[in-house]
Amino acid sequence: LLLAAVFCEACYVVIGKTLTAGLGPKRISALINLWGLVLVSPLAIWQGLSFDFQAPRLQDWGLLAYYAATASVVTVWLWMAGLKRLPAAQAGVFMVFLPISTALMGLALGEQLSAMHALAYGLALLGVLLATWPGAAPRR
Repeated sequence: LLLAAVFCEACYVVIGKTLTAGLGPKRISALINLWGLVLVSPLAIWQGLSFDFQAPRLQDWGLLAYYAATASVVTVWLWMAGLKRLPAAQAGVFMVFLPISTALMGLALGEQLSAMHALAYGLALLGVLLATWPGAAPRR
């Protein structure tokens, strides 16, 4: 499953790079979210019929709105803006920051980090450093 997820992320980078050749980052973000809305609406309507919309607190709705805006709009827009300026292979290297940032958030929430995890994250950061070091790109 993890390899399948990595493959999906790789497709995301390559397809995103292709899209940035003809569309702006904001438009790509809007289209991705519109497509997601179309795909999820039938199930959302079906579940919404039996959902008590008054049960979640106002704070819960605020967190949901924040998550939707950041995870679905802002991050896609920023990622596509970056892809427009970098080769897909170099941009793909930055995907390693997803698990690293997740680990940092876990630490902030009180989760434990083992020495093996710290080593793995350190190696991942070293890989990013080596892949993006000035002059590391092959000469053309």
